Amino acid sequence: MSKVWWLAIAAVLAVGGFLYAMGILGWMGGEPRIPALLAAEDEPVRARFVFPPAADGQLVTNMRHLKVELQQRDDWEFPTEFSIFPEDGQELLLTLETWGTNQFNTYDSNPLVDIAQGDYDGSIRQLCRQLPRQGKGIYLRLNPDMEVPVSRYPWQQFPSIYLEAFRRFADLCHLAAPAAKVVWAPAGYPGAMEFYPGSAYIDVASVTARSASETTLDAYPVYDDLSYDIFRRLHRLRLLQVPILVLGEGIAVGDSIDQAVLHDVNEHMVRGRVRAYGERNTVSPSEKVELPRRTEAIIMGLYDPSERLLGTPEVSVEHLFADFRSLQDGIFQKQFDDVIGRGHDVIVTFEPFYLPDGSRDPDVLEHVIQGQYDGYIRDLFILLAGTKQRIYLRYAHEMEIPIERYPWQSEDPLTYIESYQYFMAADTVSDNIAHVWGPAGDRGSEEWYPGDDWVDYVSIAIYGLPDKDITDPTKQESFARIFSRKMWRMRMIDKPVFITEFGVKGPEDYQTDWMVKAAGVLNDDQRVVGINYFNMSDTPEAWGAIKPPDWSISQNTLDAFLALLQE
Repeated sequence: MSKVWWLAIAAVLAVGGFLYAMGILGWMGGEPRIPALLAAEDEPVRARFVFPPAADGQLVTNMRHLKVELQQRDDWEFPTEFSIFPEDGQELLLTLETWGTNQFNTYDSNPLVDIAQGDYDGSIRQLCRQLPRQGKGIYLRLNPDMEVPVSRYPWQQFPSIYLEAFRRFADLCHLAAPAAKVVWAPAGYPGAMEFYPGSAYIDVASVTARSASETTLDAYPVYDDLSYDIFRRLHRLRLLQVPILVLGEGIAVGDSIDQAVLHDVNEHMVRGRVRAYGERNTVSPSEKVELPRRTEAIIMGLYDPSERLLGTPEVSVEHLFADFRSLQDGIFQKQFDDVIGRGHDVIVTFEPFYLPDGSRDPDVLEHVIQGQYDGYIRDLFILLAGTKQRIYLRYAHEMEIPIERYPWQSEDPLTYIESYQYFMAADTVSDNIAHVWGPAGDRGSEEWYPGDDWVDYVSIAIYGLPDKDITDPTKQESFARIFSRKMWRMRMIDKPVFITEFGVKGPEDYQTDWMVKAAGVLNDDQRVVGINYFNMSDTPEAWGAIKPPDWSISQNTLDAFLALLQE
């Protein structure tokens, strides 16, 4: 054998010996390394808040934070060189991380699966038994930042298995250490509530200011103002009724969570106390056991400005878009009268968009609140109330998408909520107008939810293209996949769902197959009361250099869809 081969073998053996010594190859027969219990100096507990904010948030000065890697061992014990138990008057936050049985196979198997199937039961019970006073003054926090779409930790981005694992962990802790508090630990990133396990499983929640998990992400705005960053993270958890701890990871030099920062956060919270944080906005979603169920056939609607499919007997609703300009010049009234003349109900999406002179108002949400458009809004409601047809009125839709296609996107959620409520409050006389809240159904939609008293229907949009770079129609997502993802996000809100926009591009046979499968999905979900197809090409300006998708379908495709939908 050549000298080169001997050197290569020696190098492999040397590296293997080193890894074995470190416990990384414990899966080959070695013992897993004993984890250290470490002070979490980069994540100090800074403050505590409660929704609804009956009192101001308070600084926390007496809570120690430690981290430990939890092992899959029944005889697991804390390292003896550390004192973990809180002193009198002090509390302890103990963050437990599951990296697998050793560092090597963490990336071969998801440790959440191990928790869910009981592999960690022994170590969790053993840990809880070692807590003094049945855990009084101790907070147990499992696998943080689970909702951030990165792979810094092996437990991130797996909502369904995360929920199963966390609930098992919480049940074990509540039994073995009944005085300890179980902490649910999102970073507070958009979409955190997709990982919410339910009120029966958590005693406390936490968010992390400027979480290190988010440093490589740019899909959502990064707020330089520390107080606003904290406020948005808290606001994303506003449906909860448990204390929320604020951790301070990633705080810049000279920029800390002090009384001044806390004061600014409290000012934001006070602003939303009536509009966003009242009782009707903060009922725990786990208590909402009776979701709406349709009692009649699914309503079929069309956005069909070319009027190619409006004669289809099953179509009973038409979709119109309106803005201040079309109200001023009479175009909307003519379109509206034509729909009423055909005996159809109407979905009206009001876009506070173009002004009568054709310009855009970049601060339109604030200006609606200030009453600058009261005359237009009043005239709109008078027009809509002047018919016996059912009107589904949707205001400032797709507000949660982090872009600026519309001037009401990427805005402060409290401003949006107040503007929506102000707009709908102008409806004082009608009994034929239903109020529709219309997010796209993207991450973090519930941040903009105006409250149960202001919403009759939730609307979402479902289009096959997952992003704007795809031109091959066969790479579109199925209706079922998009529907499942978006309806999961809507589970927090117990309102019926009207899908006011959906569409698919491609050859006719592909569109027909996609639509027929969509009908089967809709038939199986009793929350959906109506659906409206977008039968035209999308707006070119929204797609840049790429040709905008044409969602138009044939009569044969629509008939195939309706044949299954009506079964």
